[in-house]
Amino acid sequence: MSRKHYPFRMPRVVLGIRAQELRTLSRKAWWARRWISALEALRLGSRLGRGRQYATLGQVLELMMDGPHVEATVAGSRPEPYHVTFDFTALSDDAVDRVEGRLKAEPMLIARTLAGELPTEVEEIFRMEGVPLFPAGGKPGNYDIVMKCSCPDWAKPCKHMVAILFLLGEEIAHRPATLLSLRGLSMDGMFPVDEGMEGRGLSVTAGMSVSSASVDPAALMLRLGPVPYWRGVSRCMESLSKIVRRVHETALEAAEGKSIDLR
Repeated sequence: MSRKHYPFRMPRVVLGIRAQELRTLSRKAWWARRWISALEALRLGSRLGRGRQYATLGQVLELMMDGPHVEATVAGSRPEPYHVTFDFTALSDDAVDRVEGRLKAEPMLIARTLAGELPTEVEEIFRMEGVPLFPAGGKPGNYDIVMKCSCPDWAKPCKHMVAILFLLGEEIAHRPATLLSLRGLSMDGMFPVDEGMEGRGLSVTAGMSVSSASVDPAALMLRLGPVPYWRGVSRCMESLSKIVRRVHETALEAAEGKSIDLR
């Protein structure tokens, strides 16, 4: 009795979350390179490439983060999507207090992290508490992340999990504070509110020229990096920057008293 072999079929159109910068991720900041290197060190074989493909094609339908706990649904070859969960090894309550104390003693470390950088000193502080910032491997299946997937693949992490790890890596590349959150440390409230600083924001002075032709109105927005967990085919920031520049031009024309057509 012969056995039938059915070819793998990937859904043609999946309106899920699409990775936007996986090709250039390893050339970005050192923490982005370390994340990718950590995944490659897990010796996943073909699952690494398949997971990258899943992330790029938008197979991840949902992705929710709650500190060290991550949940996601991923579209696969079966009609029902697979359910994936990650639980990262996190700091204990006592360790959180110690890490917060060390960070508050060096406010610049907090400021740089919130500004989108990751000082190497932060990784050392976590290492002192025995908690790695980046995925740490060992023997296959013996990782510092408890991971589960409802797919029938016995290997861990499977390609569905790898897709999630790639999306997390893209988020971490632009917002490294996500790394700290995955290890149980929230940056919220690290800086106490200084009442004396209230009301000291920028203001527009009467008579100030609104013309600023030498400044790209979309420059600040572009520095934010790609929108996390984007579902569109084209890159979000490229499309938005065109809209922002056009709105800027229209606003300048209106300020100069020119007639504009908003239809």
